Amino acid sequence: MQALEEKAFAAGATPEQLMEKVGLRMARLILEDVLQPGTVMVFLGKGHNAGDALVVARHLQGAGWTVRIRQGYPAAEMAELSQRKLSELKEQPEPVLRPGPLLLLDGLVGIGASGKLRSPLGELADEMNSLRASHGAETIAMDLPSGLNADVGSGGHVIADQTFTVGVPKRGLVADTATPFVGRLSLIPVEELPLPKKTDSLTTGQSVNELLPPRAFGYHKGQAGRVSIVAGSPGMWGAAVLCAQGALRGGAGMVTLYAKSEAAPILQPLLDPEVMLKTLPEDWSTIGGDAIVIGPGLGTSKSSREMLFKVLTERKCPVVLDADGLNLIAAAGRFDCLGKGVLLTPHPGEMARLNSSHGTRAERVRALAEQSGSTVLFKGSRTVVTEPGAKLHYNTTGHPAMATGGQGDTLSGVLGALLAGGLSPLEAGRVGAWACGRAAEIALSEGESEQSLTPTRISEYLGKAFRSARIRSRLCLEND
Repeated sequence: MQALEEKAFAAGATPEQLMEKVGLRMARLILEDVLQPGTVMVFLGKGHNAGDALVVARHLQGAGWTVRIRQGYPAAEMAELSQRKLSELKEQPEPVLRPGPLLLLDGLVGIGASGKLRSPLGELADEMNSLRASHGAETIAMDLPSGLNADVGSGGHVIADQTFTVGVPKRGLVADTATPFVGRLSLIPVEELPLPKKTDSLTTGQSVNELLPPRAFGYHKGQAGRVSIVAGSPGMWGAAVLCAQGALRGGAGMVTLYAKSEAAPILQPLLDPEVMLKTLPEDWSTIGGDAIVIGPGLGTSKSSREMLFKVLTERKCPVVLDADGLNLIAAAGRFDCLGKGVLLTPHPGEMARLNSSHGTRAERVRALAEQSGSTVLFKGSRTVVTEPGAKLHYNTTGHPAMATGGQGDTLSGVLGALLAGGLSPLEAGRVGAWACGRAAEIALSEGESEQSLTPTRISEYLGKAFRSARIRSRLCLEND
């Protein structure tokens, strides 16, 4: 990052131009999510990280927000450019916290800092964490949460709900140890600081938008694709319903749920009317479609195990394997049935049964991809997707409100729809994880809470999530 900045400055860019571009784009993303003006408290160190936060605050002030400044040092000790940005804020009387959202901007230190935060910045970091815990404030970090090592993800002091990383993602942000401090990730693109092509990447709204071009006017349901779902068993029919909801709202042209005949009276009233319900045939390999989803709530009977292996061995279309589908593979060790065209979606417990509970998330997802020959979507607070020989793609969206049973069932349906629509397993994994996480974020911004959000509501917000990918791309255009 530092080398790219030096190259950009040598080519004629100025620190102020980049700061203004970055600050405006950050402010746009905040205003997309936070619909009601409130109070923004800006926590400042000495460097240009403080300047970024001040530019964001200036744009929020112009949108009706009240701004409060918390400085660690006198203005005269700050970098000259940051002093100038401080002077550009309009004078405001010292306010009480106004009704509405409370945002905290972490502008204490940037990537040039190392080691534990010292006084007075340590005290300001503690103040931010206290306000987050006691007042429901949301903390947004400029480039990285202060105190976190940008290269390896060690340390950490400020607990951010969202981190706006600038230009190039820092490897430390996706380290397992960093997740509790980083929160959601947004990449702020800067044309003067191009992304390296060969390194691991973040899945962002911009990259999702590139994978979802607008449909041609003559597009029809056959082109959108047919998703077949084999899911559900006594006591777990809800998993099948959630999966079908995800497929329907993930873009499939037709969705068919296959279940045993005795399940029809239970399932029919629960399913969306657009979902077709058919009796599960004795030979699952006769099930057609452009993508098949197998596993949510399926159970682990002997007959299911035999039919699963038959479908995988004779498959003619991509397959999403989730939940009990993964457990059946793990119990039998039948990795020979997998390979290209299969998308595995383990959560940490399923990953431990399939491969290992040891090593970093990056090491484990790579190992399972190589062992299975398949695409792997390793679910978690920082979902990661890869396939044999590919780089890792880290998801940037999501929220702790998603800690509810059934989220994976919804995701598997979305993945099936994306595969049926023509995306590769790797592309579908990236888009599906981003869209479900983004739906959760939008749901919270529109009134849901960490306690109330359900997978059904996630499905209902998928439309806004897909649309948001296009909106967020426009918010980060060069012509500012």
